[in-house]
Amino acid sequence: MTAASPKTVRADLADALDASRTAREEAERELHRSFALRSRAAEALERTAGRPGLDESERARLRAEYADADRVVAERLAAMAKAQEFERAASVVAHAFEDEATSASPLAAALLQLVGSKRGATARRGALVSGRTAPAARVRSPRPRTA
Repeated sequence: MTAASPKTVRADLADALDASRTAREEAERELHRSFALRSRAAEALERTAGRPGLDESERARLRAEYADADRVVAERLAAMAKAQEFERAASVVAHAFEDEATSASPLAAALLQLVGSKRGATARRGALVSGRTAPAARVRSPRPRTA
């Protein structure tokens, strides 16, 4: 297993920071869109509240529409929180590497080795790295984290 150069690690960390920033910005846009859709659904439901002669099936449809919009808002809030968490983590790692890269720090050495092992695993395609079955380049887990 060879270690990657500090220059390579810096480039990878910069790419991770850019990707995490882009993901967070997209999550924010999606959240704002979902807030707007939920607000429209709420207004439509409220407009029908006092209207006499309105079919109850129409009110049920409007309530379901609002419930769907509210569910989407909750999902978008969770996605944005995850994107913000990932962006903070990428920033912390990048700053820590910059602070420690010039010294003989164990943190910098570990990051260099990790990136080197990631590149080796990518080249071998499917070889086990550190006894793990998932590729080392994988950043996100499909399962939500718990405390």
